[in-house]
Amino acid sequence: MLTFKQLEAVRWVAELGTFAAAAERLYTSESAISKRIGELEKLFGVALFDRSRRTARLTRPGRDLLAHAVDILQARDRLVTGMGKADTLVRRYRVGVTELVSLTWLPELLKTFQTRYPGIEFEPEIDLSPVLCEKLNDGILDLVIVPPVFHDPRAVSVPLKKLALSWMCRPDMLDGADLLPLRDIARYPIIAQSGRSGVDAVYEQWFRAHDVPIRKVYSGNSLISLAALTMSGLGVSYLPSLYFADLVEQGRLRVFHTSEPIPEIPYYAVYRGDDSIAPFSAAVAALCAQLCDFSKPVAGPTVYRSAE
Repeated sequence: MLTFKQLEAVRWVAELGTFAAAAERLYTSESAISKRIGELEKLFGVALFDRSRRTARLTRPGRDLLAHAVDILQARDRLVTGMGKADTLVRRYRVGVTELVSLTWLPELLKTFQTRYPGIEFEPEIDLSPVLCEKLNDGILDLVIVPPVFHDPRAVSVPLKKLALSWMCRPDMLDGADLLPLRDIARYPIIAQSGRSGVDAVYEQWFRAHDVPIRKVYSGNSLISLAALTMSGLGVSYLPSLYFADLVEQGRLRVFHTSEPIPEIPYYAVYRGDDSIAPFSAAVAALCAQLCDFSKPVAGPTVYRSAE
């Protein structure tokens, strides 16, 4: 008997290139994927994949079957979605977020998701934006919450809120100046996250557009260590305005401005429009747009104490 699971196995092996990757995408074992493919090959009396290579390549009959499989699966998805039951296609949902999202509104997203979809396992992953986007592209993640660093024609990007950043430094730096010509920033080390940070990618383009040479000091990938090094006087940094507002109020950091205001960073909930669960991802992206809030540190003052 022909089953959706068999057709899904063909689809994901063809797209991801290996039985192991398809197994991870479908939350099953590699042997289960092999069994489903074998059942189809026995049913139709043809080999669907050339297994003599490192990656699984479709044979001619395999390509023919894949085209029909995609049509059948899409028809199933339209039926389920049309009946208002897109979530029935999902057992586990994997969301990639940046560190700042995890420190602010991820817990509220998790709580609301679990209330709304109690039968679906929510799996968050925290990493730099480009890493998350690579995993979305590879089918390892279902949705990512990132700055505008993912450029793929298959992607659907739902706008969330913009992240406001401010120039910050130790209070006794810059001779107490509150306003600097942008070109003078080149006189100070800029403490930044890793070069693969989505925020840094946006800001590097901005500095180039204004023809400002900069000297970066990397602090790793932690915003907390970034703030700690800024408080130490190692250099200046652009930090999330609302998240670190308490440190400014306590006099441990000072906000200053440049002649060209630094840009806000738009955030997006991004998913693949060609994914079989895209209708469900659209609902999750809408939920993200409703809950996005970079102003509320979930750990409160303990986060700040750890930065000392």
